[in-house]
Amino acid sequence: MADRMHASSTRRILTIAFREFRHTVVTKGFIFGALVMPVVMLMAIAAIGTLVGMQMAPVTGTLMVIDESGTVAAFAAEELAPEQVAKEMQEKLKRNPALKNWGGSDLANQATANLPAVDVKVESVQDATRVDELRAKVQDGSLLGLAIVTPEILSADPKDAEGNDLTYTLIVPKWSAPRLTGMLEKSIAKAIVKARVKRVGTDYTSLQSLLSVPETSVRRMSADGSEAEENAVAKTLLPMGFMALLWIATFTSGNYLLTTTIEEKSSKVMEVLLSAVSPTELLCGKIIGYALVSLVMLGMYGALGIAGLVSAAMGDLVSPGLLLMMLVYFVMAYVFVSTMMASVGSAVNDLREAQSLITPAMLVLTLPMMLWLPISEQPNGWIATIFSFIPPVIPFVMVLRITASSEPIATWQVVLSLVWGFAWVGVFIWAGAKIFRVGVLMQGKPPTPRELLKWIRMA
Repeated sequence: MADRMHASSTRRILTIAFREFRHTVVTKGFIFGALVMPVVMLMAIAAIGTLVGMQMAPVTGTLMVIDESGTVAAFAAEELAPEQVAKEMQEKLKRNPALKNWGGSDLANQATANLPAVDVKVESVQDATRVDELRAKVQDGSLLGLAIVTPEILSADPKDAEGNDLTYTLIVPKWSAPRLTGMLEKSIAKAIVKARVKRVGTDYTSLQSLLSVPETSVRRMSADGSEAEENAVAKTLLPMGFMALLWIATFTSGNYLLTTTIEEKSSKVMEVLLSAVSPTELLCGKIIGYALVSLVMLGMYGALGIAGLVSAAMGDLVSPGLLLMMLVYFVMAYVFVSTMMASVGSAVNDLREAQSLITPAMLVLTLPMMLWLPISEQPNGWIATIFSFIPPVIPFVMVLRITASSEPIATWQVVLSLVWGFAWVGVFIWAGAKIFRVGVLMQGKPPTPRELLKWIRMA
């Protein structure tokens, strides 16, 4: 008889779970956010080369340079020559750490092959009284720009009386694109530097070679002894990416759980459901149903992140053990968030009332976001260690720590965080079930946090 009742209870819980899962997953908002968006992002990653190499509009026109020495314009013409622009673009892309592991050299060659036609004529004006005339030509679009270079800025020590660096003026028309303005600005600045070097009788090319900072080839050794190109930017963002993935998966489904619970209570659907199932069965069914929703989102966005790491030749940073730990801490994080959301949803009548109750918990849960950098930089520091044992932020902090590769985490801390964390999971489920049992049938004024504690004690 007891086995039959237990089987019947399990069947009711699974029926509720399937209902919640189905009614959430088939909505347009979920399909777009959990399924369409990752696919679009994957396509965007795959299309990086095409986007970088798209043909841009040609750059043609005249740049006027007011310079009493008459030397800056010639150097500016050199910088704006098509071959020099292509060389600058290629070197910039090759040095870019964000693109280096996505085939930086190939992207650089493709981008420079599709550079816009550059045909900029640079003319020098030594008569400073023509400023107003040339400004008018810039305004009507006859000129690409007007650079005003004072004699003082070409001196060996270009500073004013207060010791501030002197500046030159670049005037561009209102239609000038940011890329074009940046190109002109950089070219004039380099031309001014070349003019200064020429004044002191030094060869610019030799001086540039002496002052060039050598590039570093940082190699990361994997567990099997092989080497791969290091990407410090990606490694710094990796812990934040894993924690953000945990946030997206848990809080998206948690918000669904909160809103549906409030809607069912305010529309009296909850009373109909409670005529067929117990409050505990209803709560368990909802938590399991939205757990499946979270797993769908975790799988989609997790696959997107791993695909990005693999394409960047950094797939060795994500081991099967790391993914397993991520899944375990996901379960812990989801139960923490879902029990809080379900409890609050059962105790209030609308979302406005829910905000006052859920805000304190949300402030606590945002702590890992604010402490992301110190925790990932020092995963064994005192801040990381202390917050690893404070519920409900345990799973978020531990995900930051175990994905930060600068230092290994002591095994005893990982084991203790799991034991301690899941012990608190049991406490949250116990307290959440008591609040849910009382709250689903309560109407009127929303309870205060103190009244919620009374519900836990008396239920």
